[in-house]
Amino acid sequence: MTEDAAQLQALPRKRPIIWAVGGGKGGVGKSVIATNLGVAVARLGQHCVLVDADLGGANLHTMMGLPSPKTSLSSLFNHESASLGNLVTPTGVPNLGLISGADALLDMANPKHSQKLKLIRQLMTLNADVIVLDLGAGSSFNVVDFYNAAHSSILVIAPTPTSIENAYHFLNVALQRRFRQAVIKAEVAALADRALAEKHAHGIRSIRDLVRYITREAPEAGLAIHTAMASLRPKLIVNQVRREEDLHLCDKIAEACRNFFGVVIEPLGAIRNDDRIIDSILAKKPLLSSQPNCQFSTVIDGMARRLIHSQMEAQHA
Repeated sequence: MTEDAAQLQALPRKRPIIWAVGGGKGGVGKSVIATNLGVAVARLGQHCVLVDADLGGANLHTMMGLPSPKTSLSSLFNHESASLGNLVTPTGVPNLGLISGADALLDMANPKHSQKLKLIRQLMTLNADVIVLDLGAGSSFNVVDFYNAAHSSILVIAPTPTSIENAYHFLNVALQRRFRQAVIKAEVAALADRALAEKHAHGIRSIRDLVRYITREAPEAGLAIHTAMASLRPKLIVNQVRREEDLHLCDKIAEACRNFFGVVIEPLGAIRNDDRIIDSILAKKPLLSSQPNCQFSTVIDGMARRLIHSQMEAQHA
């Protein structure tokens, strides 16, 4: 056991930390990254549960080399199981369990609001140190609400114009969703609606401008909204990098989001394209399990360590 792992195991068990892996566009490698992050956490001696929250196309069980589980999230929604903890399936990797979204109900891709809240509440009751949510593609409210509910929201992009565009759209929807919920809680929905109706007159071009306007008109509510918005600090991963210049894409996107959205994005790093990843998918075994010392695996391991330690620092702040 490494010194890091020993230190982590010595920590008192608290409520689990939730990481949500999203990005808007399909095909950027979210599931590969989520799966391997789960393996990395487990190898550090932490109890981790992978949750396949891609409700319309769950496939983490396949990537882990498991048959379609007998229980899945649908068991919670159709009341076959009262507890999310009963749905955890062993993966064969020590310390790593899986809650599958396979065999879902036909309408599970669009769960009711009450079902979604129930799932989010029960995530916090799982006997785990870290929960990794693998989100579906797109920017629907269901995907965004899971993303916003996480302690660490991870944005995965590929270095292509379409992926970057989708990521900006995804982040914009996540911010709008968080803003609307904060406005309702602060009881200034009427003020926000009026500001939006007169946005050109007030020079409002972004959510950042809107928060500033509300703060001028209602300082206490504005401060509460600003605090809620500032708590969204996405971690950015640029995946499938082939060109040297794309290794610096994280910093460029972080600067653009800070200037336009007023959001602090924390670059987690870039992952070079590696054909062994495709081989691992075909072999139905995470690359970090089969080749823990390859470049991809060491990068993912480093990301997992930084995520855990940043959360530890936040808890002790």
